Amino acid sequence: MFNKSQRKSGYINTRQRIAIIGGGVAGLAFAVCYKRLGGRVDIYESSAKSGREGLGFILLKNGLKAMESLGLGQQVIDVGFPIKRCIILDDTGQSLMEQGLQNCFGITRKAFIDLLLNEIPTNWLHFNYEFSHFKWHENPALAAKAAVFKNGEQVEADLFIGSDGAGSSVRKQIFPEARRSNVKCKELVSMINNPALVQQLNQTFIKYKSLKGSLAVGIVPASQNTVLWFVQFSVDCYNKNLLIQTDYKTFVRKLVGNWPQPIQNLIETTNFSCSYLRMSSYLIPLHRFYKNNVVLIGDAAHALSPFTSQGVNSAIEDTIELTKAIENTKFGCYELAFENYSVIRKATVNQYVDQGIVLQEEFLSPHQPEQKLPFAF
Repeated sequence: MFNKSQRKSGYINTRQRIAIIGGGVAGLAFAVCYKRLGGRVDIYESSAKSGREGLGFILLKNGLKAMESLGLGQQVIDVGFPIKRCIILDDTGQSLMEQGLQNCFGITRKAFIDLLLNEIPTNWLHFNYEFSHFKWHENPALAAKAAVFKNGEQVEADLFIGSDGAGSSVRKQIFPEARRSNVKCKELVSMINNPALVQQLNQTFIKYKSLKGSLAVGIVPASQNTVLWFVQFSVDCYNKNLLIQTDYKTFVRKLVGNWPQPIQNLIETTNFSCSYLRMSSYLIPLHRFYKNNVVLIGDAAHALSPFTSQGVNSAIEDTIELTKAIENTKFGCYELAFENYSVIRKATVNQYVDQGIVLQEEFLSPHQPEQKLPFAF
């Protein structure tokens, strides 16, 4: 990715200060990528640990390719679990579709974050830094001067990278008009230690769906011992009062408690206090992903519908393209680098947004013979 002639010609100034706000997948992946240029960054994470919130995900072919660009392809294969088939069944267990998959892996978020952390010097990491706002130069149209955090610290930098997730506080500072789509569906995600079920799944992602639409259960092996599973449901088709209760087990029993095994066993053996309820909405596409010397990556730039399974995959792709843009632009020409990055990534991400809308509508509608894979590619 990076060649010696570009380093000698000064495209990368190792003295430039880069502050990454948010220590999740996108922020850490950029740090790994930029480190390979010979540069350094500082990462400011709001939590006491680095972005381990969340349970797991499916790394798709494009995500694996991006990790290979970081030199971490084999490490992903080592900690992930191969998924070689997708099978879709109805709520009685009858097969609706089966298709082979290539270069797809289930993986826990903790394993993935730890993989990235192993590549980053510990003195680049700063925890308990919750972003508050930017302090701008006298002319706000010029650039942000410092990031101000709620612990009272102020950090000056040449570039600021917002990678603080779907609810990004950095995005709210530079694009306060940004909005998310209405929430039509929700997804309750759980994780369970069950080696026997992992073996039974036989490297297969299984999804059960109601033929009436608006309700589905997915089961994904994420390691030799771990299974991720989720329940997707329409907020309009089910009692909204149930959605705010904390007794998830009772709620899930009412939704899918009579569906085939292993769903019934999963319900009874899952510790739902560790489950995560997320909204199936997406960020209305931004005009661009930057303002002055502040640039967004990952969910901060383009929070995608969970129906795409592209959140983490596209975030890693962002880091590759942003680093290339900085590498290929003369030092100080930040806005040109950010514009190049923004144009390239928006073209791809907007396709994921469109595919997510189609996948959600298919989920909400009664089953049709034409069945799509539940991913955006």
